[in-house]
Amino acid sequence: MASFGRRGVVAPPSRASFQSVAAPAAPAVMRDDDEFASESSLFRDNKFLSDIPFLTIGLIFCLMVIFALQRSLAVDIGRDGSLDVRSLIAQGASGYDLVVGKNEWWRIGLAPLLHGSQWHLIGNCVALFIVGVRLESLIGRGWFSLIFVASALAGEAGSLLGNGSGTVGVGASGAITGLIAALFVASFEPEADAETTMSRLKTSLFFGVPALLPLAFGASGNVNYYAHAGGAVAGAALAITPWIAFWSYDSLPRSAGMVLLGGFVGSLICAGFAAVHYRSYMADAGQYIRASEMPAGTREMAGRSADFVNRYPKDPRAHLFRAIYFAEQNSLSAAEAEVQTAMSLAASDVAGGPVRSVARALLAQLLLARGRTTEAKAMAAEVCRAKLGDVRRLLEQSKLCG
Repeated sequence: MASFGRRGVVAPPSRASFQSVAAPAAPAVMRDDDEFASESSLFRDNKFLSDIPFLTIGLIFCLMVIFALQRSLAVDIGRDGSLDVRSLIAQGASGYDLVVGKNEWWRIGLAPLLHGSQWHLIGNCVALFIVGVRLESLIGRGWFSLIFVASALAGEAGSLLGNGSGTVGVGASGAITGLIAALFVASFEPEADAETTMSRLKTSLFFGVPALLPLAFGASGNVNYYAHAGGAVAGAALAITPWIAFWSYDSLPRSAGMVLLGGFVGSLICAGFAAVHYRSYMADAGQYIRASEMPAGTREMAGRSADFVNRYPKDPRAHLFRAIYFAEQNSLSAAEAEVQTAMSLAASDVAGGPVRSVARALLAQLLLARGRTTEAKAMAAEVCRAKLGDVRRLLEQSKLCG
């Protein structure tokens, strides 16, 4: 019976076994067969070395170094430690308007390596480590590399297809969700005992369910669930391939172990494109409210709105804040004019999607207050369909949804 195999179990010679063999930790380079066999034997025969997730640890280290570089290059950092969205765009964040609209396909190779805040990074690294400890020794470093890179790219594809315009994203969660899905599939290898199988299943479900389940109820918030879905599909497909094709991981082509190196080189090339565009995007960042200046609440938004409009006339958020101020003053016509300006500016902003949604909701409220109920419901319809959490609840309270 074919199986993925597990460390420390030797299959009887009379049956095929998908026994996992860890690839060398050193960079894959051209060498003679004797040298390659010797190093492979070192990792295969030394249980201590074979069980250490060198690749997982290396990936985490690389993500931490990249984030440190992001912070040093960021135009601003928010009060909560999140990087300014304009900095993320300059550094390589992806989004439909950027990748497809501006034909900047190089972003696909960078966005999975970037993170928006230290908490974003920590959450992904914790998941990567826990899953990697269980999966890397099971399927081998070569196949682990292939799943990570392929899931990262598939996650970007899912993000571009699922998210609307005006949305930008970063993060390795697509790649990590692919590893989670691979662990789920690999949990069913026949030679594992019940305890091992349940441990793998619990780990994959613990991370996989919250990463994917919200899609069934309409994805919302700042989590890129479409990237998770794309990564999961790729990871599960690659993990089940050896079962379908009757391969064993130790007989996979050596090119599988070169995938991570290829992905690294590809990301360096993409970083070169980012460097070419960096200056222009950072210059554009000066036209928008900095992350550290963002108001903490509605009262602060209204109180500082005049200053924001004066300093950042091209930022749709400044006009949205000004509209809130006029609405509080019961100057509905002035508020409506500011909302219209915010919507117009957000329409041409690659990161303007969230502002457009909030502006439409506010305009619907203003129209309702002026007795234009039919127009208000038409304006709210798109936001209601999007199921955008607090914004939708506000519209539901005004009976503009449904």
